[in-house]
Amino acid sequence: MQMAWTGRRTNDAGSADGVVNAPLGTFTRVLVKTSALLAVAAGLWLVAARPGVCASLLVVFVGTAIAARWRLVPTAAIVLLLAYVAYGLTHVIGGPALAPMPYWLAAFAGLSLGGSSWTRWEAGGGWRVPLAWWATGVAIAWPVFTVRGMRDLALPPDAGLIITTALLQIAVALWMDRLLAPQPRASVDHAAGRWSGALAASAAVTAAAGLYQRFIDVTWLSAPPWTELHRAVGLMGDANPMGVATAVWAPLILARKPRGTWEAVGGGLLAMTLWGAAWASGARTMLILLAAGAAGLAIAWSRTLGYSLRRVAATMVAAIALAAAAGAVLNMEGAAGTPVGRLWATSRWSSPGDALYEILWRRDGYGLAAVEAIKEHPVTGVGVGRFFGLSPTYHQRRTGRAIPPDNAQNLWRQTLVEQGALGLLPILWLSALTIRSLLAPAATHEDLVVRALVAGLGLALMVGYPVQDAGIAVTVGTLVAWVGRSSLDGSPAPGPRSPEA
Repeated sequence: MQMAWTGRRTNDAGSADGVVNAPLGTFTRVLVKTSALLAVAAGLWLVAARPGVCASLLVVFVGTAIAARWRLVPTAAIVLLLAYVAYGLTHVIGGPALAPMPYWLAAFAGLSLGGSSWTRWEAGGGWRVPLAWWATGVAIAWPVFTVRGMRDLALPPDAGLIITTALLQIAVALWMDRLLAPQPRASVDHAAGRWSGALAASAAVTAAAGLYQRFIDVTWLSAPPWTELHRAVGLMGDANPMGVATAVWAPLILARKPRGTWEAVGGGLLAMTLWGAAWASGARTMLILLAAGAAGLAIAWSRTLGYSLRRVAATMVAAIALAAAAGAVLNMEGAAGTPVGRLWATSRWSSPGDALYEILWRRDGYGLAAVEAIKEHPVTGVGVGRFFGLSPTYHQRRTGRAIPPDNAQNLWRQTLVEQGALGLLPILWLSALTIRSLLAPAATHEDLVVRALVAGLGLALMVGYPVQDAGIAVTVGTLVAWVGRSSLDGSPAPGPRSPEA
């Protein structure tokens, strides 16, 4: 089946020295990138009434695309450095009205399109076909649903969500395709260090902002409902993705081997800062990632220290329990805004069966609304990016009661409701490849922790949908590609084939 999408060229020795796509692969690649450019144009059309915003978004996209074509590695580092802080920086520079504009998405889309081939799907190890399938399905579907909703040459009311969701998914698919392309080990090592460092630095900055909000001024660069709930948003404008970003990078910083005492102390303090900000976010997903990171560190440190895994795990559990108790004491006044407080407030079920029904199926009515929509559109879905606005309608139809708009609270359910069975199949395929990669032998201690965190993110995606935030979607795609590459060739992390290679 893979040969229908792409073929391989071999040199005289019989080993693969390049990737040459079959006509279908070339066609889908061109289609996907053309659709992404169309999405950019449609997005600019939506803000045409604000010439300054339109021009600045275009400059960000085109400038990043040119820079990525010229120097991919430093461009990627700069873009990823802004992953968790772009909202706050835009808020400071342009004010609250400009902050929601998708500047960082424009930059990442420019990076993905400018830094990748127009004619080849490059991923190896079985990843190429599902990535191409996923991106091609989104590329075809979003214009269809957008045009279907047009009236008098005006884009539909939900066009903004359709366009940004489609562009984000296409850009992440192209990014992962580049990360998983066969390439020299030296190129992988060099680029991966820059990227992980850039994302960790971005998380550290947003963590510092989150702690300032929690303990000094909760209204700084924030707004209701987060200020009313006493939940920190950092520089991301939303408490939930801030909790994910900070919780992911804390254990990865500790997993790296320090080069001296001061670096070890600094790494520990930085990890505590990140975990503190994750706690201040009040995101319940943070608890899953905290457990996943602790498990990965316990396994890695048990190997390094020569201690039994049981002893290290017990020590880490005790440390986490102590930290949680301290956090609870420090947050007594706003306990409802902490992860444990919010979990406790929503966990008063009559039985374990009721708990599972609520967590995995009902989800405050959004699971029920998604099921209602899936019954109506099982094959093609309601359209990429459209369920958020349609969820109140479907819930009203099912129960007769109104709920605010939101997502389906589950990656597979969200994909099925928006893209139907045709769109869910490649996501299930990618999920299977990820699980296979998680079970392969780990190359380094850092790789062990990354695998634990990817597993934790997988669990989080079964009870939520944090990847609706562009920075978190790119983080998940990058970490999955990290695990995918390391399981294929033993490399410690992913990286692109640089233009000079």
